[in-house]
Amino acid sequence: MAQWSRLHGSAAPKGLVRIWLRIAYSCATPFIRVNPNLITVSAVVPMVIAIYLVTLTNPRFGVASALVLLVGFIDNFDGIVAVRTNRETKWGAFLDAIVDRIVDVCIGLLFIVIGAPLEIGILAISFALVHEYMRARAGGLGHHEVATITAAEKPTRIALGVMFLLASAIYPASATELATFATVTWAVVGLIGFAQLMRAYRKLLKK
Repeated sequence: MAQWSRLHGSAAPKGLVRIWLRIAYSCATPFIRVNPNLITVSAVVPMVIAIYLVTLTNPRFGVASALVLLVGFIDNFDGIVAVRTNRETKWGAFLDAIVDRIVDVCIGLLFIVIGAPLEIGILAISFALVHEYMRARAGGLGHHEVATITAAEKPTRIALGVMFLLASAIYPASATELATFATVTWAVVGLIGFAQLMRAYRKLLKK
């Protein structure tokens, strides 16, 4: 937990985050001997497969939902393996950030492919990318702390994808409407997260 906190700007894991990290820590054990960078890159594969599955004549929403959930686990596995085996590198951190952004775009594409309005999908994706760019830019200015945990963090984006696809598996006839709802929700949450970060970094950077 102390190492996770150090890697996340001294933010202390609490509540569900702490529970999730304990579960992920245990689940990552079988992958200890795997190169953490390979684990990082592997997250792209299930996302691409998920997009393919929802474009089929008979979309496999349930399987796609499970694949997006798997991506959520992989997102934790690489860091846990790197920390536990002392294989943390700047290249690994850089690669992880790039793959995370690719995953964000893929989640947005999932919504769009299923029927969400293109303009709303682009807006939602943009908020996700700007959200992470703000943190990266602040880091470049010497402020490496998280500043604040927003409503639009990566777990929220993954959860939206998982829940939307699961709902679509249960109500396939409403998949388009569900995709639109999920995308609008993502955009609204993204706007809230943007405002939260702007407020937090305004205080930090004006000091």
